[in-house]
Amino acid sequence: MAAVAVKIDFGNAYKIRLLSEDLRASTFTSDVKDGTVVVLRVEISSQPHVLLPSVFNLAFGPTDSKGKIDDKAEIAHKDYSKVFSSILLAGLTYLTEHPDHFLGIDGSNNARAYLYYRFIQQNFIYLDKYFEIYGVKYYVRISRFGKNQYDNPFDFDDVVPMNDRIVKGMVIRSNLMYNYFIFRLKK
Repeated sequence: MAAVAVKIDFGNAYKIRLLSEDLRASTFTSDVKDGTVVVLRVEISSQPHVLLPSVFNLAFGPTDSKGKIDDKAEIAHKDYSKVFSSILLAGLTYLTEHPDHFLGIDGSNNARAYLYYRFIQQNFIYLDKYFEIYGVKYYVRISRFGKNQYDNPFDFDDVVPMNDRIVKGMVIRSNLMYNYFIFRLKK
C-alpha cells in the first residue's frame, strides 16, 4: 500500500451511495492509478463486537464474486486521501444517526494497523473535531498450565480487550501497536 500522506477531509470525499436505510451499507467509486475505477463497499456489522459491547465493526474494500468485502485487497488508488475520507464519512454518517454506537476498524495485519495509526496521528486535529478515538490491543493472558493448556490452546474468555484513548503525538512501540481502532461520535 503506497498511502503514506493521507489528509482526511470530509469535504473532499467521493459521492457515497447508501444501500440500506439503516446506513449500515454503502458504496462509492474510487479512481485507480491505471485509469480504471473500483467500487468500494463500506459495511457496518449488525451485531456488536463479541468482547466490546456497543462497538460495531466497520469493514471496507472491494467485493469478491460472492459479494463479500475483501479487506486485504491492495489497490493503487489515485487519491488515498479521498478514499479514506469517504470511508470515515460513511462512518460519521452512521454514528450521527446512532450516537450510542461505536465503530471499530480492524487492522487486518500489523502493517495495516500501523498505517491506520499513522493516519489517525497525521489527521488527529481534524478527526478530534468529530470523534473520540481509542486503540485496542488484544491481550491474551497465558495462565493455563500442564495438560489443560494443550486441550484448548485458545480460550476467548482469556482475551482481554484493553482500550486506550488515542491522543495527538502518542508514540507506540511496534510490538505494542493497537490492532483495533474504535471511533465514537464526539459529544
